[in-house]
Amino acid sequence: MSPNVIIGASDQVVAYEIRSLVSEVDGFAVDDVADSSDRLEESVLRRDPDIVLVHAGIGPTPVLQLVRDLAMRRPGSAILVMAEEITPEVFTEAMDAGARGVLQHPASLEDLQARLAAAAQWSAQMRRHLSSPSDLAQDAGRGRVFVVAGSKGGVGTSTLAAHLAHEYVRAVPGKSVCLVDLDVEKGDLGNLLGVTHRLDISDLAKVADDLGPSTVSSAIHRDPSGVAVLLAPGSVEDIGSVGDREARLIVGAIRRQFDLVVVDAGSHVTPVTAAAVEIADEVLLVTNPDVLSLRGVHRTLDAWGRVGVRKPETTRVVLNRVSKVADIQPESVPRLIPTPPCRTHLPAAFKRLEPGLNYRTPDEVKDRSWWNGVNALAREVGMIAQHDVAAPAARRQRRERARGGRGSRRAAAVGESGQASLEFVGVLPVLMLLVLLLWQVGLTIASLALTGHVADEAARAAAVGDDVHTALDAVPGFFAQSMTVSQGGSSVRVHTDLPILVPGFTAAGWDFDTKVGVVDEPS
Repeated sequence: MSPNVIIGASDQVVAYEIRSLVSEVDGFAVDDVADSSDRLEESVLRRDPDIVLVHAGIGPTPVLQLVRDLAMRRPGSAILVMAEEITPEVFTEAMDAGARGVLQHPASLEDLQARLAAAAQWSAQMRRHLSSPSDLAQDAGRGRVFVVAGSKGGVGTSTLAAHLAHEYVRAVPGKSVCLVDLDVEKGDLGNLLGVTHRLDISDLAKVADDLGPSTVSSAIHRDPSGVAVLLAPGSVEDIGSVGDREARLIVGAIRRQFDLVVVDAGSHVTPVTAAAVEIADEVLLVTNPDVLSLRGVHRTLDAWGRVGVRKPETTRVVLNRVSKVADIQPESVPRLIPTPPCRTHLPAAFKRLEPGLNYRTPDEVKDRSWWNGVNALAREVGMIAQHDVAAPAARRQRRERARGGRGSRRAAAVGESGQASLEFVGVLPVLMLLVLLLWQVGLTIASLALTGHVADEAARAAAVGDDVHTALDAVPGFFAQSMTVSQGGSSVRVHTDLPILVPGFTAAGWDFDTKVGVVDEPS
């Protein structure tokens, strides 16, 4: 496949000359010609060319800023600047901005052919490097960036971003992680985590062209949990200082200092969040299984596609707050959104997460099933890789062997069985008390029923002139011992001392009386 070229020049005559010259070079195809910096940027983002030929007179954006933005957003594209006059200053500034070379305009066919061939070779090597596994990028000192965005407000975006960062610290000891609040207008990670800091992302944006390690570190809050946090602007006046260009530079500087960068992009598609989505290694779009949230998935993916920052098939949709009583179940979601969701679903667990919100720290969430779900999600999306946890596991195995393999296993087995025995002993009194309570209830109900039966029999005996005490013969002897029958006037009365646990064993004050009227029957 021939390397594709996009040309940018405001002057139509200059653009035509460059296009005609490129068409004479074998093996290269011109995909588009843009007459402004805005059109050139849009075309490059949409087509992702191998080579960009940009004339120094393009506008309205200055050519050096345009080159810097394109190099950041499309690192696999080789950018060549064509200038009427090449001075050492022009050459140095263009190369510092990210250009791969500077050509004299008009250029000779031989010079253009050599520059295009070198640029195409560089672009091919860069694309192979960018498409290599993430561990190679890490070896080069480049941390991974995961953006967590929401399909709409209130789906749990900030909570999930914070918990993913904390789970990474727990699961991968020795690795560094930075949590960035890029929801510059409504960011709330500071309140969620109880974090305050004198500097925030707007302070970095003001010096975005001169971001060194010390500058970045001064704006980041180091939490005792091990998660570093970069807060959103604290005042409305500072929001405007953070733009898409500043966001790219800030995230790029942070990823050089941390193994993992988790970006909370909020629920609104803005130039700032779109810039982070574009340069991210993975993007998680959080949604809930309801109609409004799923419609938000369509809206967000469509917006990202229109600005050319992310395709639906490269976005990971995460189902949060899944419940068995919801109208929409996870099995139905793939038919309702453009891309299938992750296999790992997070349950509706507000009660379990409430301590973390109230105490403003994820460490207060003690429910292991929730953390197991977060860990499974992190593994599925590649945030926690197998090689990340291999070293800690190997160290644990070596410690076990040092203590003695079989002996340790036997001790562990004995410990587990002893723990089970202690748990059973602790539960046994409760079980016995419950059984005794049920037995007492049953015994009382039986005594009351038999008392009523004896009263009916005694009334019938009195009606025909028989002895009322013969009614006691109708019940078992151990119940009859606790009953007394008496007749007074036109009624009979039965008094029962209710048994306690055992028939015949009674206590004062625990009794029951019933009275039944006598109806005279003709003899």
